[in-house]
Amino acid sequence: MRTRHLVFIASLAAMLGNPAWAQTAPPRLAPAPSSSATPSPAGVAPRTGAVNTPTPSDFDDFATTTGVTTASQIVETTLSTNPVFGQVLFQGNFARESFKGFNPNYIISVGDTIALRMWGAVENQLELTVDAQGNVFVPKVGPVQVANVPNERLNETVENRIRSVFKADVGVYATLAAAVPVKVFVSGFVQRPGLYPGFASDSILTFLDRAGGINPKTGSYLDVRLLRGGQVVSQVNLYRFMTEGFLPAPQLKDGDSVFVGPSGPSVKISGLVTNTAQFEFKPGTVIRDLLSIAGISGRATHVRLARNVGPKRDAFYVPVNDPFLDTEAKTGDEIEVTADRLVKQIAVAVEGEHESAGFYVLPYEATLADLLKQIQYSAQSNSAGLQLFRKTVAERQKQVLDETLQKLEQSVLNARSWTPEEAELRSKEAALVLQFVERAKLIQPKGQVVLYAGVDPSTIALEDGDVLRIPRVSNVVQVHGEVYLPNSFIWRKRQDAGDYVEQAGGVLQRSSSDRILVISPSGEITQGSGTLVNPGDEVLVLPTVDSKKFQFSKDIIQVIYQIAIAAGVVARL
Repeated sequence: MRTRHLVFIASLAAMLGNPAWAQTAPPRLAPAPSSSATPSPAGVAPRTGAVNTPTPSDFDDFATTTGVTTASQIVETTLSTNPVFGQVLFQGNFARESFKGFNPNYIISVGDTIALRMWGAVENQLELTVDAQGNVFVPKVGPVQVANVPNERLNETVENRIRSVFKADVGVYATLAAAVPVKVFVSGFVQRPGLYPGFASDSILTFLDRAGGINPKTGSYLDVRLLRGGQVVSQVNLYRFMTEGFLPAPQLKDGDSVFVGPSGPSVKISGLVTNTAQFEFKPGTVIRDLLSIAGISGRATHVRLARNVGPKRDAFYVPVNDPFLDTEAKTGDEIEVTADRLVKQIAVAVEGEHESAGFYVLPYEATLADLLKQIQYSAQSNSAGLQLFRKTVAERQKQVLDETLQKLEQSVLNARSWTPEEAELRSKEAALVLQFVERAKLIQPKGQVVLYAGVDPSTIALEDGDVLRIPRVSNVVQVHGEVYLPNSFIWRKRQDAGDYVEQAGGVLQRSSSDRILVISPSGEITQGSGTLVNPGDEVLVLPTVDSKKFQFSKDIIQVIYQIAIAAGVVARL
């Protein structure tokens, strides 16, 4: 009979289930890109003003060389947790490319370059620049007026003029080779106001991107204006571009100004929507229109709205088709879209060795016993080793593991050294620990619910999405982890975990016999080399961490145990 170390299992379960020991750290941001990543305004030197920068710690030099984000690089992340709809537009993609495609509505202007080819009785291949009079000069033909001609009529205009001189046997093809270069002012609530070069055929987005984009904290995505001589030539609503693809394409001229107005009223929308963000709106906009921009999910049933009305705060909870959503939005509204359905049935999958269906739809209150009544075992089914996997358990295990890793990472980053020798030692230690943390972050827990021997299945309520796996009867024992020869062995009576470890060559130097776990198919875990092993069990040997070499050995051991229990694998330092 297996000896169960109930105290050990209870302590591990408490560790996994109680996050009180884990402190939540602020989210990390990657270091901001250098100023060289985006062009500076034409003729303007980069700013070099004084900045209040925290004094680097002893670890900062090491972090700079390894790419690790240190405490001195953590910044405020309000916009990361509550992004502004539209701020993803300006990532440098518009700035890198100028528009050089065929635009039939483009109006030929002074400075444009026209490519002209003539063949037949007269052979010519020319690149002609539109002069200050709006003409291009064609040899043996004379000036041809092309200024203010739409691009789609350019070839026709030039051909008619040439054929007035050469009546026959001359082919003509004229096309716009390059739009005139322009310089456009970008001002208002953008990241880097200034004068930027481009082409007359470029879009307003190109110049906004070169100016670093709209400032998401202060700028408007609904009020972008193209000014010429103090007059509004075009007005752009970037929400229409993002949701409908509509973007005005005014032809730019030298000295034009792209002006971004201040941000207007906004609401926050979250929940079952495609875009969780803050949404700017114009006065008179109704709530339903904003939900349409946010992309409300087909699963949504209700909308919860919180609104500040003077000194008090009102709350509303209405169905998605309620007329209340056709009323005007108010600045500061917080809207959450939810699914408020009465769940009547759940779906459960059955995998492994059995002769019944793979999926079952059960009443909401169904238990494991209800499911087992419908399953037909095969001759090879191991009904004593049933494995129950649950998505919510896996998510919780991952959350606790991430919190533990974050705690360990913060401890390493915030460690202080008092001598240069200690600083060098801590830097090497930190490099190893942070590499271990990055590998551990990739591990996905299985979410197994332990079904200990003798448990009453009628006491285990099922959840939607549960997976019950029925293992095949096996007389094999797997030994892995910190052993010399990880392998699978035929089960023998009265052999304990230590016997199987010896068959695998014994433990490595970085482990010991008290780090041996025996994991049954149902998920039960016992510890110690003297634990008797049953058919189908796994013997897992965990590594030890030298407390003399690693300052954070206790935290590392905690992570190793969590990973072994939640994912059934050994994470090595």
